Amino acid sequence: MMHSLDTSLFNLLTAGPEAPEWLVFAASVMASAVVPVVALILLVTWIKGWLRPALLDAVAAGLIGLGIVQIIGELAYRPRPFEIGLGLNLMNHAPENSFPSDHATLMFALAVSLALSPLRKAGLVLLPLALAVGWGRVYLGAHFPFDILGGAVIGTACALAVRAVPQRQRLWALTERLYRAVLAMVV
Repeated sequence: MMHSLDTSLFNLLTAGPEAPEWLVFAASVMASAVVPVVALILLVTWIKGWLRPALLDAVAAGLIGLGIVQIIGELAYRPRPFEIGLGLNLMNHAPENSFPSDHATLMFALAVSLALSPLRKAGLVLLPLALAVGWGRVYLGAHFPFDILGGAVIGTACALAVRAVPQRQRLWALTERLYRAVLAMVV
């Protein structure tokens, strides 16, 4: 039943052979370019020294989420839509595990974590971007909708789990001291 619903949603949301070039381009930007741009913005925010504990929470949630996704992929392989003859592979994506989406997991972990921090506005900007990344990956044929939903659930759960650990503040303070010590040696 769930597979049938997922397939039906995929067929509804994915690009067909007559997809407008501008929409394929927009989906490509969302699916591929947003994550590196967000990473660059987070790096600049770190360098500027703005609310580093909130950034560390977000990055920790993202890394834990990506680790969980890798474990799931090793335990239960799910082919991508194009591997089973559904839709087009407009991303030219390699055939590898589809569920859950790495991109969705990372984006939702970052967005939810930041939305729950003093960087709330940044997180609220990232939430629709996370949805757009997920849409782009489905539209271009790289994922089923439930791959994105699974990534959203895992990313959100990781963001909440990281925030629930009170001892993380000591680890973040140690990370900050280590960063300053390494920076002092370099500069």
